[in-house]
Amino acid sequence: MQDIKELFRDQEAPAGRIVRAIAAIGAATATQLVKSTGLARSTVSTLLSELKDSGTVLDLDTKSNGFGRPSQLLSLNPATGRCAGVLLGLGEIRIVICDLAHTVLSDVWFEMRRDYTPEEAAEQIKSNLTRECASLGLAIRDLLGVGLAISAPLSYDGRVLNGDVLPTWGGVDLAAIFSKHLDCPLHAENESHCGALAEMTWGAAIGEKDFVLYKFDLGVGGAIVRDGVVQRGFNGSAAEFGHIVLDPHGSLCRCGNRGCLQTFVGGYHLMRHAESFGGQPVTIDQFVERAKEGRLGYHRLVEDAAEKAGWGMGITATILNPPLFIIVGKLATIGKAFTEPLEKSFARHTLPPPDQVADMPRPRFVVGKFLGNDDTVLGAVALVLHQHGRVNHQ
Repeated sequence: MQDIKELFRDQEAPAGRIVRAIAAIGAATATQLVKSTGLARSTVSTLLSELKDSGTVLDLDTKSNGFGRPSQLLSLNPATGRCAGVLLGLGEIRIVICDLAHTVLSDVWFEMRRDYTPEEAAEQIKSNLTRECASLGLAIRDLLGVGLAISAPLSYDGRVLNGDVLPTWGGVDLAAIFSKHLDCPLHAENESHCGALAEMTWGAAIGEKDFVLYKFDLGVGGAIVRDGVVQRGFNGSAAEFGHIVLDPHGSLCRCGNRGCLQTFVGGYHLMRHAESFGGQPVTIDQFVERAKEGRLGYHRLVEDAAEKAGWGMGITATILNPPLFIIVGKLATIGKAFTEPLEKSFARHTLPPPDQVADMPRPRFVVGKFLGNDDTVLGAVALVLHQHGRVNHQ
């Protein structure tokens, strides 16, 4: 069997390009691999034959498109490699291990103190990951990589650009700290970018090459995907949609500006307003449940938030003009009470207005697949599968 680590590591070798393409897609046809790798069909055919002979690639069921000869689906042998994803959350850490067929093999969650340090996180992750790997007959060094998802924008070399959610992490070099504890390739990205990768790998964006993801949760984040690649911008902070300014004289945002989108739509903003209804603190989950029940005050808060959300998305569409918006996060789970006024607001705040050009194609709106933080931790796994966000070079 060929060394899967070498195939993942070699960015130029044609066989490596095929293996990485299958890892990202999960199950692919030869035609899909020709398209995604840019290799000649004859080259793909020859290399697939070699990879099958070595046991690296397996034949799955055939796939029919309704006409012609059914296509053979191909997958990586699950036994050839494992990868892990880590969610570095507020007061919590979650670790998932998957194989190369995208099957979850292990899922562990543990609490941390709210303001835990990067060193504390690295030590706890090493301890828990060592135990979980051992249960699968592995060591950390056997993993194809570990992906780290964090609630902050990151530079290309893995430095935390902003420590709003985890205040002690601003400026931290993730590669320097975590490489001391995890003897394998490391990848890192912000949670919304990870969410987009999860939707592309397991969720609502399978097969989609171009879309914009908006995450409406405690804050507002997002991702821009172009030609199947999450766009990071020149310094790694692309798609910080929560900081689109709607009112320069509005409420102060934690970023230092006023009237940012998340000061109108973020869960923290909505929870503060909801507290005035009963004089008691309200969690984001309680807010969502009461909004689903249709309580009047909550319904109005959701409607107002959706109006601003559609405005922000309209600005995004005017600039990027994507064919698809994927909406995720706790507020997306409220359902039509949130998404319908959002889409109406979007139509009012984008060009051209629908009442002027009736037959103009409009972007689709789709609610993402995942609830809770599943998208973030699975997206951290997908960092390895897609070979995105590498921050060390072991």
